[in-house]
Amino acid sequence: MSVKKIEVFGPGCARCVETYRIIRHVVEAAGIECEVIKVESIAEMMKLGVMSTPAVALDGKVVLQGRIPSSADVKKLLGLE
Repeated sequence: MSVKKIEVFGPGCARCVETYRIIRHVVEAAGIECEVIKVESIAEMMKLGVMSTPAVALDGKVVLQGRIPSSADVKKLLGLE
Protein backbone atom coordinates (compact mmCIF):
# COMPACT_ATOMS: atom_id res chain seq x y z
CA MET A 1 0.00 0.00 0.00
CA SER A 2 1.37 3.38 -0.96
CA VAL A 3 0.15 6.06 1.46
CA LYS A 4 0.88 9.70 0.72
CA LYS A 5 -0.64 11.28 3.85
CA ILE A 6 -1.41 10.03 7.36
CA GLU A 7 -3.49 12.27 9.60
CA VAL A 8 -3.80 11.83 13.36
CA PHE A 9 -6.90 13.55 14.70
CA GLY A 10 -7.23 14.72 18.29
CA PRO A 11 -7.44 17.81 20.48
CA GLY A 12 -3.86 17.44 21.76
CA CYS A 13 -4.47 15.05 24.64
CA ALA A 14 -1.84 12.53 25.77
CA ARG A 15 -3.59 9.67 23.90
CA CYS A 16 -3.48 11.62 20.64
CA VAL A 17 0.16 12.61 21.13
CA GLU A 18 1.07 8.95 21.80
CA THR A 19 -0.80 7.84 18.66
CA TYR A 20 1.14 10.39 16.60
CA ARG A 21 4.43 9.23 18.17
CA ILE A 22 3.74 5.55 17.39
CA ILE A 23 2.80 6.29 13.79
CA ARG A 24 5.89 8.48 13.23
CA HIS A 25 8.07 5.73 14.70
CA VAL A 26 6.63 2.99 12.45
CA VAL A 27 6.81 5.19 9.32
CA GLU A 28 10.42 6.20 10.01
CA ALA A 29 11.52 2.66 10.94
CA ALA A 30 9.97 1.26 7.74
CA GLY A 31 11.50 4.02 5.61
CA ILE A 32 8.11 5.07 4.22
CA GLU A 33 8.06 8.47 2.59
CA CYS A 34 4.74 10.08 3.41
CA GLU A 35 3.39 13.12 5.20
CA VAL A 36 2.38 12.50 8.83
CA ILE A 37 0.39 15.36 10.35
CA LYS A 38 -1.44 16.05 13.59
CA VAL A 39 -4.91 17.60 13.11
CA GLU A 40 -6.46 19.39 16.09
CA SER A 41 -9.25 21.18 14.20
CA ILE A 42 -12.71 20.10 15.37
CA ALA A 43 -14.12 21.26 12.00
CA GLU A 44 -11.75 18.91 10.14
CA MET A 45 -12.70 16.04 12.45
CA MET A 46 -16.39 16.68 11.85
CA LYS A 47 -15.86 16.86 8.08
CA LEU A 48 -14.50 13.29 8.11
CA GLY A 49 -17.04 12.02 10.63
CA VAL A 50 -14.57 11.44 13.46
CA MET A 51 -16.65 10.72 16.57
CA SER A 52 -13.93 9.68 19.02
CA THR A 53 -10.23 10.40 19.31
CA PRO A 54 -7.54 9.56 18.70
CA ALA A 55 -8.42 8.84 15.09
CA VAL A 56 -6.22 8.02 12.13
CA ALA A 57 -6.89 8.65 8.43
CA LEU A 58 -4.88 7.31 5.51
CA ASP A 59 -5.15 9.54 2.44
CA GLY A 60 -8.38 11.07 3.77
CA LYS A 61 -10.10 7.82 4.81
CA VAL A 62 -10.61 7.25 8.55
CA VAL A 63 -9.28 3.78 9.43
CA LEU A 64 -9.12 3.89 13.24
CA GLN A 65 -10.99 5.75 15.99
CA GLY A 66 -11.15 5.84 19.76
CA ARG A 67 -7.99 3.98 20.72
CA ILE A 68 -4.23 4.16 20.65
CA PRO A 69 -2.94 1.75 17.99
CA SER A 70 -0.04 -0.57 18.69
CA SER A 71 2.95 -0.62 16.34
CA ALA A 72 1.57 -3.89 14.94
CA ASP A 73 -1.80 -2.20 14.27
CA VAL A 74 -0.07 0.61 12.36
CA LYS A 75 2.03 -1.86 10.34
CA LYS A 76 -1.12 -3.77 9.42
CA LEU A 77 -2.94 -0.58 8.37
CA LEU A 78 0.03 0.36 6.18
CA GLY A 79 0.23 -3.12 4.64
CA LEU A 80 3.62 -3.90 6.18
CA GLU A 81 2.46 -7.16 7.80
